[in-house]
Amino acid sequence: MRSLNFFVRVFVWFSVRNLSRHPGRALIVVLGIALGAAVFTSVRISVHASLDAFNRSMAQVAGAAEKVVVQPGGYVPETVIPILARHAAVSRFSPVLTTYVRPARSPVDVFLLIGIDPILDRDFRQWQLDQGNGARGEIPWADLIAEPYTLILSQPLAAELGVAAGGRVELDHNRGTCTFRVLATLNPEGLALVEGGRVAITDIATYQEFTGLLGGVDRIDLIFRPGTTAQEIDHLASALPESLAMNPPSAARDSGNAMIRAYQLNLSVLSFISLFVGMFLVYSLVALNAAARRRELAVMRSLGASPGMLFRLFLAEGALLGLAGWLVAIPLSGLMVNYLVSVVSRTISTLFVRVQPESLALSAWEVLFSFGTTLFVSVMAAYQPARAAMGIAPKEAMEIGQLMPQGRYTARRLVLPAMGCIAACAPLSLMRGIAGIPIPGYLAILLLFAGFSLLAPWMLKGLGRLLAPGLRRVAGIAAYLAGCYLRSSGTRISVSVGALITAVALFTSLVIMIHSFRRTVELWVAQTVSGDLFVTTKMGEINRYRFPISEEIIAGLQRLAPEADFVESRRYQLRYEGFPYELEVLGMRTFLRHGGFVWLKGDPETILPRLERGDGVLVSEVFSNRTGLTVGDRLHAQIENSRVVLPVLGVVRDYRTDGGIVFYSWHRFRELFHDPGWSGVRFYFQNRGPDLDDRVVRLRNEITRRYGERLDMVSGKALRQSILEIFDETFAVTTILLFIALVVAALGITTTLSILVLERTRQLNTIAAVGGSEAQIRGIILWEAAYLVTVGEIAGLACGFVLSYLLVYVINRQSFGWTFLYTVDWGALAYSLPLIGLTALGAAIPAVRSVLRQPPATLLRER
Repeated sequence: MRSLNFFVRVFVWFSVRNLSRHPGRALIVVLGIALGAAVFTSVRISVHASLDAFNRSMAQVAGAAEKVVVQPGGYVPETVIPILARHAAVSRFSPVLTTYVRPARSPVDVFLLIGIDPILDRDFRQWQLDQGNGARGEIPWADLIAEPYTLILSQPLAAELGVAAGGRVELDHNRGTCTFRVLATLNPEGLALVEGGRVAITDIATYQEFTGLLGGVDRIDLIFRPGTTAQEIDHLASALPESLAMNPPSAARDSGNAMIRAYQLNLSVLSFISLFVGMFLVYSLVALNAAARRRELAVMRSLGASPGMLFRLFLAEGALLGLAGWLVAIPLSGLMVNYLVSVVSRTISTLFVRVQPESLALSAWEVLFSFGTTLFVSVMAAYQPARAAMGIAPKEAMEIGQLMPQGRYTARRLVLPAMGCIAACAPLSLMRGIAGIPIPGYLAILLLFAGFSLLAPWMLKGLGRLLAPGLRRVAGIAAYLAGCYLRSSGTRISVSVGALITAVALFTSLVIMIHSFRRTVELWVAQTVSGDLFVTTKMGEINRYRFPISEEIIAGLQRLAPEADFVESRRYQLRYEGFPYELEVLGMRTFLRHGGFVWLKGDPETILPRLERGDGVLVSEVFSNRTGLTVGDRLHAQIENSRVVLPVLGVVRDYRTDGGIVFYSWHRFRELFHDPGWSGVRFYFQNRGPDLDDRVVRLRNEITRRYGERLDMVSGKALRQSILEIFDETFAVTTILLFIALVVAALGITTTLSILVLERTRQLNTIAAVGGSEAQIRGIILWEAAYLVTVGEIAGLACGFVLSYLLVYVINRQSFGWTFLYTVDWGALAYSLPLIGLTALGAAIPAVRSVLRQPPATLLRER
């Protein structure tokens, strides 16, 4: 305890007082760490809020069910209920239906409507009335069953709609608008928390009449008798019709979790980069303090301080900076998290599954993880300067020489491990992910950064040797001396140059990845999402196209626009060995006349005639990567009452991000299996004249005049534009994180050059004393900055191209299942990289201004 007290007193006297004398330096580092920690923490909190909201909603909807009976691509017929009721293994069962509805003539967003049998469902899901609304504390089951078109609202939804018990609300669905009477509101617990409290409950008979699903349900939840064996459950499954499946209730939740967690991991790794780059700031400041106070450290050694004492002092200094940065990050996180929750939840809802995070829960684990990560990064950043301080000898208190010793390893000796790190990226990039996580890919990225950082001293030495003689003739002695010094600087500056390499590599790789992704999406949108007007059932997209267009409307749409071709389609939400995907059957011949696919595997000239005939299916890259099915394999699927077995003809690119997709001919599907109906239709005008937009508007108005609000419509131009806007929103957070990394890298250049100035204070003053001008000496520092920036940008550019390959073909493929057409935005790199270089050179100004602050005679007198 006494030794600890002594160490704390020495630390306060030696380190804390020194930091307080230079508050500007410490403040920059603390803010850099705080910004990185705040981004890292708020991103994790935001994604966790969406993940928790999704899991809570799924758990509340699933309730106590042990198994669920479903029909892939369709509805479970109520005729199966007697089979379940008679089976000895079944204790209780409850049919359930869910859909999204919209209040009529109201700005209120869609909400979830759940249809249940109030008596059968009591043992599955927990919910109670709000006693403050005049109810007796029990749900009025009799009224809900006996009175048609009644419902119970959650409290937040009732408040948003402005209705109370006894009030009425009009709801829109695909079959029209109906008026419901509100019986009561729910306490905020159990089922009332689903979808962030945006939920309503109605009787199953009312639900079926409202939606037109008479005789069918979405699923039937089951609870088995105690002691039921696996054999009895298998016997029950075999007793059901062949078209039905009995799945665990967690199937949908697990697939949603997998997609959200993949997004979370990639966003967390990207946000960690800002904290990782902040590590260079800690390194630079600790190294700067060690360089500036080398004489004091030597005096401490001569007075009995051990090397271990100096080592612990600088490690503690790094830990103090990390702790201060983390404390400052807490209020910054509070400012960021509200914005990020909105952005992240909207992105997840658009790309993966619908989430409604209603609250932020800061777990003790998240606090501990954020604190531990920030502290670990800061301590590791201080490790190398702390080790260097251990080598200070007591005799240096009486000597005048270099403030920092030469590195133990020469630049040439670092080339081999550097190339080994870079070479190791190749086999790691070929390895499969672990549990769906691209851990080998992330390790390859870490080794890539390490390898190029280790190459920095060798590159500086080579650049100095190559350019210094020529620059001496062109730019004078200052450029020559700067090159000579950097040639002999050893490995001390490799970490600082690594900061710029990391930032430039991130910038380059993300520019390439985002440009490649956007160009590929633009191509996909132009071909696969082609069409002039898209028509679906009301709220068709949010309800996953489960409700087909009525035959009456189909007949009218077919006769409506003789000057336009139409492509009918039906979408089914299915699963292949647990992986969710969408089967889209569409009028293939007409579609291929106006649109097409972005091909990945297979010969289009050979495949397209077979695809039109319905000889097989096309599968998306995501579906192929997740399931292992590729060209030549056979797809097996149960779709409503039809058993489908079809060969895979080709693999195409598709970026519908809630799972894979399979394409098949609508007409051939109807011939071989059953009439799928229409869940949507797209129109192509044959005349592509300049008045195309006007004709689209007239067709849309005519459909609205005939069928009112029973259909949703969007022009093809607006749909394609919205897809690209969603793409741009998705990468908005990425752009912010990249900007932070570049700012921190520039600060690293500032502190690196400050260290170089401190190391050579007496050398520079000697040059001044023997006739060197102030402009020449400052020119030396500027040329050193130019060398550092040149190496950082060259190495960062090379590193960025390799990193972009890993992001496109390894990280994205293993995380999401897709890749892109690799294209480079040379224009963006051509004007951005010089700007980064100029910014980094501007960061050298503080170091230049620090030269010759004291008269040369004052320092030389010490000799």
